[in-house]
Amino acid sequence: MSPDTSPFTRSWALSWVKGSIVSYLRGNTPINIVKGRIKRAVESYGVKPEEIGAIISLLQIDPELTIPRELREERAKPLLDFIEELRRGGKSG
Repeated sequence: MSPDTSPFTRSWALSWVKGSIVSYLRGNTPINIVKGRIKRAVESYGVKPEEIGAIISLLQIDPELTIPRELREERAKPLLDFIEELRRGGKSG
């Protein structure tokens, strides 16, 4: 089955992943759940790992998030490593 890559679906998947990452950065969602959602978005909805990496990078500097910058960076590191694994086609998570 090929991924559903309609513009609406991709947009929804990107919003879903972004919300999941924000929840993880706040400490509300476990990392394994977020990794699973990221992997699902990449495999099933045509989202590119680079797009998710860009979301993570932007969230690290987003002034609207009330999370200390150091904590954001600390929590983002394993996600960025996971994204790199996905880029290389590795199996992680």
